[in-house]
Amino acid sequence: MFQRFYPVLLLVWLTVFFFTAALGAPEKSNKITILFPDVSEVHGHLFQGLIEGIQSVPGYEFNVFRVDEATTRNDILAHIHEKNIAGIIALGQTSYKLAESLNSTLPVVAGGMVVTPPGVSGISLTADPEAFFRNLQILSPGIVRVHLVYTDTSLGWLMDRITGTSEKYGIKVQSYRAENAREAIGLYKTVYETIQGDREAVWLPLDNVVPYNILLPGLLQMAWEKNVTVFSNNIQHARQGVLFALYPDHYKQGRRLVSILAQHLDNQSAGDILLTSVDVKVAVNIRTAGHLNQKYSRPILEKIDQIYPAYND
Repeated sequence: MFQRFYPVLLLVWLTVFFFTAALGAPEKSNKITILFPDVSEVHGHLFQGLIEGIQSVPGYEFNVFRVDEATTRNDILAHIHEKNIAGIIALGQTSYKLAESLNSTLPVVAGGMVVTPPGVSGISLTADPEAFFRNLQILSPGIVRVHLVYTDTSLGWLMDRITGTSEKYGIKVQSYRAENAREAIGLYKTVYETIQGDREAVWLPLDNVVPYNILLPGLLQMAWEKNVTVFSNNIQHARQGVLFALYPDHYKQGRRLVSILAQHLDNQSAGDILLTSVDVKVAVNIRTAGHLNQKYSRPILEKIDQIYPAYND
């Protein structure tokens, strides 16, 4: 008799056990806070594009938290507690510093920063080296040497990859490491004096230390006189006269930030995940291209996202 009803009793017991366990288990939160700084309208488009990309990812409830000078760590901690937040996406340096000060176990992913500190998960605004060399080969074929002035905070973490990628394209990178703005100015003077001509290029990376507002006019004059290709990680430099610049697709980058955070939410012991910007757009100065005798086919022009000079420049 017992043997006949044993399977039924076991099924009932298992059903009750799992139902009770489910009732007692805390519901896993899908709420994410987006910290972003209170900035001017000029820079606001960067963060707005990132936020729109983040919020386009289904399956999460996003809370946008604007950070200003008066915001404290206690303000954010109260918000986290009230909203039952599972993770944080910090956009910009100010937001990241506040998130770091929380000393929380919540996963934090950073984006929208010129320099992303080591030991941080997120996406740097620095475009991927592969994207730079691929576009250099398309837009200025024949380059064999690239001069690169950098600081450890900007590109130190990427120099091995830059060297390896450049060799793949048959290009030698002549790198110059600067400790501060004064050294950077001196090293660019060295570049001015040693660069030869149309088979060499200068790469201007994103850097908070190097004073491009001072250096760029002289660099562009040298490039024009010697037919040197200059490329950059700043779209404004393309408008001012460098041949091309790569800049992030902020919407796609926002979506990618969510995917990094999702990895940490699924695996609390996941290591740091710091990526370069692989979702990038291309800006080209067509006047500079003409001066360098570069003529682009229609298929190439169709892949360029922004062409300068624009009609309203």
